[in-house]
Amino acid sequence: MFKLLQTFIAVYETRSFSKAASQLFISQPTVSVHIKQLEEKLTVRLFERNGHTDLYPTNNARRFYQHALHLLDDWQAATASLTIEANPVKTQVVIGASQTTATVLLPKIFEKLPLEIRHRVHFKIEMHNSEEILAGVLNKQFDLGLIEKPITHDFIVRDSIAVDQLVLAGDLSSDTWLVREKGSGVYHYMQQYFKQEYIVPSQFLTISNNDVIVKMLSAGIGKSIVSIQSLPEHVPYQTLSTAFNRDFYLIHHQHQRTDLNDIIMALESIAKKL
Repeated sequence: MFKLLQTFIAVYETRSFSKAASQLFISQPTVSVHIKQLEEKLTVRLFERNGHTDLYPTNNARRFYQHALHLLDDWQAATASLTIEANPVKTQVVIGASQTTATVLLPKIFEKLPLEIRHRVHFKIEMHNSEEILAGVLNKQFDLGLIEKPITHDFIVRDSIAVDQLVLAGDLSSDTWLVREKGSGVYHYMQQYFKQEYIVPSQFLTISNNDVIVKMLSAGIGKSIVSIQSLPEHVPYQTLSTAFNRDFYLIHHQHQRTDLNDIIMALESIAKKL
């Protein structure tokens, strides 16, 4: 039943069998089977199709969704309590962090994190781009997300916790642009800059790692838009308008684990004082 509920929630939130399959790392036929099995157990229809791509939840699915969330949480809490009683371990909190927030913001936050939280919580940090983190928080792959792109979702709570300044850096006379991959926060702002300045880059390298971009800028290769906080002192840069002063965001699912409340409050409080 746990897997059926998990699949139902993913389909309900994504409105897509294929997206739900991708989030849960299972095949699309398996998603279809899970939904069919759940409909048979409940003796109701949960989703209707309009054409080949459009998927709509029925009124029964809308009513069942909140109950499914609570059932899933209760199941996870029950199994966790058994594990803890049999083999006491720290609470695990998985954070999906964009590359800039992971290298610029997280070290400053953890330096000031209370010892009480450090002692009872095992943090696991995974680095992804902003859109991957949003998807991961939605499907409960990540408990929390730190992103630098102003994206959200109906089921996501997003709070601004810090401000960052983007600059144009590197060999400013170069025709070569170092560009992050689609889905990253910096890619979003770079495309904004290209439109603002009517630039159509003739030469560019797509690099899915901010540290690599910074190292290439340090070596005098090309130019890019990066966080001033990640830039070595010797790399030349040009400041941009305030439109490129971006926020760092902490995101979590609106139906989060209750044991995350004090951790979220601590992270937000520390970040806002930096």
